[in-house]
Amino acid sequence: MSNPPIATKTWDPEAALTRQSVPGTQLIGKAFRLIDLIGEAPGLVSATELSAATGWPKATLYRILAAVIAQGFIRFDPVAQGYTLGYRLLELAQNVWTAPDLAAVASIELQRLRDMTGETAYLAVPHDGAVLALGKFESPHDVRSAARLGIRKPLHCTSQGKAILAFLPEEVVDGLLARAPLERFTPQTITDPDYLKAQLRIVRSRGYAVEDQEILAGNRCVGAPVLDAAGRPVAAISVAGPTYRLTKERVEQLGPEIALAARNIGLALRSMPMKPALPKTASQAHPTQAQPAFYGAHPIWDEPHTRLLWADRLAPCLYMTGGHRTAPFRPEPPEPIDGVALGRGGEALLVMGTRLVTIGEHERGSEIAAPELAGTSALAVAPDGEVWAAIQHGEETRIARLTDDGSLHAGWVLRGHVGALVWSQDGKRLFAADAQRGTIHRIEANAPSPRLVTRILRVSGEPRSLAIDAEDRLWVGLFDGWSAARLTEEGEIERLLPLPVPRPTGLAFEAGAGGAMYVTTARIGLARDVLENAPLSGRLLTAHSGNTDAIAFSEGNA
Repeated sequence: MSNPPIATKTWDPEAALTRQSVPGTQLIGKAFRLIDLIGEAPGLVSATELSAATGWPKATLYRILAAVIAQGFIRFDPVAQGYTLGYRLLELAQNVWTAPDLAAVASIELQRLRDMTGETAYLAVPHDGAVLALGKFESPHDVRSAARLGIRKPLHCTSQGKAILAFLPEEVVDGLLARAPLERFTPQTITDPDYLKAQLRIVRSRGYAVEDQEILAGNRCVGAPVLDAAGRPVAAISVAGPTYRLTKERVEQLGPEIALAARNIGLALRSMPMKPALPKTASQAHPTQAQPAFYGAHPIWDEPHTRLLWADRLAPCLYMTGGHRTAPFRPEPPEPIDGVALGRGGEALLVMGTRLVTIGEHERGSEIAAPELAGTSALAVAPDGEVWAAIQHGEETRIARLTDDGSLHAGWVLRGHVGALVWSQDGKRLFAADAQRGTIHRIEANAPSPRLVTRILRVSGEPRSLAIDAEDRLWVGLFDGWSAARLTEEGEIERLLPLPVPRPTGLAFEAGAGGAMYVTTARIGLARDVLENAPLSGRLLTAHSGNTDAIAFSEGNA
């Protein structure tokens, strides 16, 4: 059943806030009308704009404004000569859900969803035939979904609205849909009630709803209902973001997680645990004319030479970046670079298939045959200077010490495909990441077997790179997750760092407190629309802030 060919329209928040007046309450209605107009404005509103919007005589307008200001619901900025909402509304908003506090309970799950996806997570409640935004945890990305709180959105073309409709009695849904023709906001908006109800049956069956550019072009949203003990929808949560980050594949992975989070909120409504929101971090990239890598990888900080070694794995090429200069080295014959490390004498070590290539001073290379290194997926240098390698054999990975002659000694065997290794600063712990399984393991230096630290959900991205910062904290690069994350000792994400590219492939820190953070990235395999929105893909990114809690990125020379 197809939608009728109705002209699209732009969603108008002010129209969504229109109230029907009640006889005998004109003055009260006008006061609320002013609060609505000022609250919905993107900034301060002047008296001239209010007069034009209401059509009231100026004397009436100023008299009502004075009364509302006196009660604290509106305040006047004498410098900008405009009106905005007053602080009294904040005080009252805290009591909207007092028994229990829905916003407080939901904040735990909303923050978890925001950190897991890197996208904005919302809480909304059904209100007057629409959904009303009650809470949100904003994405740290510069380009993000950023609907304001208090906005009322239609039920039929939002993931939250469809999630609520799907769990209402059929007669209630019929009544809501019959109020007025379903408005079309984009070509994707569903405007046929019968077709919408068919979609709602799917939503009810799987537990979550998807809005794919139905109210705003270029935006996707996944939502699920929060049900009370009787199975009635009292609220809905959602995660929204631009389509190039929130792909259809990620939506399918995210849907069950949203449904689970909504169920957790419903179960927790009798309690009020609170967890503080994470501060936002900035990610600003400044493009240059540098040539991007196909697949940047294996960054390692060379402290004696104050430079970064990193590779374009597929070119293949080793880059030595220091100061304002980057020197490339192209080993012959060309073969993918499987790992980069520093030898005890400061020389660069490259594993290329079954060859161990050494690059010393003046960029002169030598090599030896190393058949045991076939299948190498990662190298890591311990604090004592020993080089360790991860070598994949079938469904297992051997982690062993690499000797000067290219042979392997001792180590561990881990089930899975380890693609990243990093040692702690004290040399007592080795971390290993399996991108396919989304797992990160910790290996104690004297322990017989690895221990699972955490499992990262696929919707967050793949853990393809690991690094230890100056404070000995573990960081993970989330491939296809547009971010890097700092983990706690328990493996939980405590800091999410947004990146301007989807595929971080390697992380490295300069030595010493306040050292820069470097991120290698990949360009190969990205769709055109993703590349248009992530033009720095394939570049080396550098964090120029000494505080990784507030990092701004620029592009390194390559």
